[in-house]
Amino acid sequence: MADITTTAALPPEGASKSATETVPSPPQETEKPAPTEESGPDLSWLPPGKKPLADGLYDAIVMGTGLKECIISGLLSVMGLKVLHIDRNAYYGGECASLNLTNLYAKFRPEGARDPPTALGSNRDYNVDLVPKFIMACGNLVKILLHTKVTRYLEFKNVDGSYVFRQGKIYKVPATLDEALMTSLIGLFEKRRFRNFLSYLAKYDEKDPSTFGGYDLSRMTMRGLYDKYGLDEGTRTFTGHAMALHLDDSYLDRPALETVKAIQLYVYSLERYGKSPYIYPIYGLGGLPEGFSRLCAINGGTFMLDHSVDEILYTPEGVAEGIRHGDEVAKAKFLIGDPSYFPKDKIQATGRFEEGDGRGEGGSDDRKGEGSRRQED
Repeated sequence: MADITTTAALPPEGASKSATETVPSPPQETEKPAPTEESGPDLSWLPPGKKPLADGLYDAIVMGTGLKECIISGLLSVMGLKVLHIDRNAYYGGECASLNLTNLYAKFRPEGARDPPTALGSNRDYNVDLVPKFIMACGNLVKILLHTKVTRYLEFKNVDGSYVFRQGKIYKVPATLDEALMTSLIGLFEKRRFRNFLSYLAKYDEKDPSTFGGYDLSRMTMRGLYDKYGLDEGTRTFTGHAMALHLDDSYLDRPALETVKAIQLYVYSLERYGKSPYIYPIYGLGGLPEGFSRLCAINGGTFMLDHSVDEILYTPEGVAEGIRHGDEVAKAKFLIGDPSYFPKDKIQATGRFEEGDGRGEGGSDDRKGEGSRRQED
């Protein structure tokens, strides 16, 4: 506080004894001007010697551009959150990417890599899926694409047919009634039993007990349901693996409801296009995460490819609050990323993809695999 000095002017002799005091007014406080573009943004949150990464402060930071991460960033941006999405790779998709020729060479020939031979053609002629899969036409992934309207950024092609290898021969899986009558995959009398089996499944509704036919599929095993319709071993193998897409025979001794739903999904997807139950993005499965990244971008999200995350930043309480790339830092209310971006002591493994897992639900199968890791305040 400023000192206030009081001075008294003494009157001359004979004058009134009253004195006049002069007191200077205290200095007036003035409001600090609001930050302007000229004065720059408030950078007091930055660690010493660091610069902001992009805008610096965000609602959410998403690391990795796998399908799950891109779906999340797209939905967060639609909700109005400010999102920074970063990936160490120069392409979208993470471990489920579709690589052009240059990226393919860079990934699998990192040391002493040279440009691919010109005889192999143009980059745009290649989209090699790192995890090749088909998409079930009526599956949950297609429902998500339709609901979010990401299909406006994608083009799909119906797969012409699917095939099975049995007893040394390759057979086309029947897709129409005529093909079912003509196929040698199933014997004549077996076709009738199989038709009755499929007819039961077509009518079955989990919410309508009148369609149960006296069977409690939540308790009856799939082996028991096959027995009820007298299906032979070859038909069971075809149904369980080519239609329900089970990887082994352990499903036979589990409740039948799981397999019945999988077969219904196959049949409904088959009816949608008539050739096969599968569809495929014409530019590869990497188009799926890229489509959701576009959804994020048009709603204000910031994307940074080919940017490594050198460090996850934590508060003194151990809560993740930001990331560092070189001498640049960004902070957010919460962080999301695939497990490879987090320290090993922060990761909880929930499963692992099995080699040869060819289930038909696109580039991501939620029944197995390691999910995204989320840390928040």
